[in-house]
Amino acid sequence: MSRQAERANLWRIFAGPLLILAASIVGLVAALVANGLGDWISWAALSVPIAAVVWGRLRRSR
Repeated sequence: MSRQAERANLWRIFAGPLLILAASIVGLVAALVANGLGDWISWAALSVPIAAVVWGRLRRSR
């Protein structure tokens, strides 16, 4: 396997977890430092991991 193919495979493996991590960090920081719109951003960002679990479970059950 070529180096480029290995990098592509690594990106495909870790893209989802990295996006969930980024959303979680944004949500936690927004919850700590902001009010009003920041509360909505934190709720939306912190719902991403929950949505990912639900999506994975529904996809697996098919």
